[in-house]
Amino acid sequence: MQTECSAGAYEFPASYGRRVVARFDGGRMSSDGGVILVKQADDILGLSRRFAACFRDKRHPAFVEYRVEDLVRQRIMGLALGYEDLNDHDALRHDPVMGLVSGRLSGSRANCAALAGKSTLNRLERSGHKADRYCRIIADHEALAELFVTLYMDRHDRAPARIVLDVDATDDRIHGHQEGRAFHGYYGHNCYLPLYVFCGDHLLSATLRTADRDPGKEALADIRRIVEQIRSRWPRVRILVRGDSGFARDSLMTWCEDNHVDFLFGLAGNTRLYDRIASLSAEVRDEAATTGRAARGFASFDWITKDSWTHRRRVVAKAEWRHGNRYHRFIVTTLPQGMSDPRHLYEQIYCARGDMENRIKECQMDLFSDRTSSHTIRANQLRLWFSAAAYVLLTALQRLALGQTSLETATCGTIRARLLKIATRVTLSVRRIVLSMPDMFPCQHEFALAHARLRRLRQAI
Repeated sequence: MQTECSAGAYEFPASYGRRVVARFDGGRMSSDGGVILVKQADDILGLSRRFAACFRDKRHPAFVEYRVEDLVRQRIMGLALGYEDLNDHDALRHDPVMGLVSGRLSGSRANCAALAGKSTLNRLERSGHKADRYCRIIADHEALAELFVTLYMDRHDRAPARIVLDVDATDDRIHGHQEGRAFHGYYGHNCYLPLYVFCGDHLLSATLRTADRDPGKEALADIRRIVEQIRSRWPRVRILVRGDSGFARDSLMTWCEDNHVDFLFGLAGNTRLYDRIASLSAEVRDEAATTGRAARGFASFDWITKDSWTHRRRVVAKAEWRHGNRYHRFIVTTLPQGMSDPRHLYEQIYCARGDMENRIKECQMDLFSDRTSSHTIRANQLRLWFSAAAYVLLTALQRLALGQTSLETATCGTIRARLLKIATRVTLSVRRIVLSMPDMFPCQHEFALAHARLRRLRQAI
């Protein structure tokens, strides 16, 4: 049975003897008034402008309605506001606040909306290696990959003494017949394995990989590119690469050693390693049995595998017994004995890499980096970079404007829900554009503080 509904009014149960009726007739209103703050952060970073510069526009100028920069900004802002689907832009193209932050309140032609619709944005994302009849905007993938590292270095006035690069791969489940579709035994489904590299909370790389490749071996190309780009500007910076046992590959470790890059990787346990710490394990087990509490001990020694490693390396072991069960872990590193004791190396330095998983969750759950439903890997990689750009933009807003507020450590999703989703009425006059927001908005203090900080930064540019 077909559902009957009224496009004009929606009836709800009466309240206090009065009818309750809802209509979408508020006029020039938006549900995303807070995005005006994101626009200020974008202007300070120049993110949309620099992202758009990584595209080559082969369209005929006489027939161009929307510049590449307009399209890029619209897509990034949409993701930051929670609109993952291009279909949403058929409505958003008429949104007055979206038009305001994009610098387009109306189309230049009578039959054009202020912003682009889903078809135009889809052609942007589906750009190939060269222009064809339908897609004439070409993305330079090498330039886009380098941009995220450049953005990270630009936020520093001077080179830091040391940086830590966290590398990890995760599953990106796919449901169709996309190019590169492969089954992954560990995750138990068809997926991609995007490889992420972070430095603190800043995303340096997001590379789409197929699930039939070893992420440890594939990481070498990204690590080499990032290290070379960083050292071209900061030649003296010390770099530590940190990852789980999936990256303890001889090719990657050898390259790091040859290029004076420290590493700290997890190391999968095996019988030989367990035998190597048998005495330590026995001591820890006896301590746990005596005290009735979990106990752990640490050891450091030189180690070489039977076949896969070319030479000996330092290994740190954690022997732990808890509730009668063994929980032994190992890591391999270039950091020398005198730099840090085994306990500090494992508990304070290695375990800190777990925070990177929270950053990946933000990219996937809050900014839809796992929405890789296009057919080609190239188009899905571009989608991944758009999500990465939205992540960089929101974290920049947080860093520049939300320090010492309730949103200082909030996730991107929380910032969106509490600060960006503001019902706003837009009034246009000859001299002004007025955004009228609710006087009961809970985060007015955060909004006012962010506005003041961003305004000072813009004036300083």
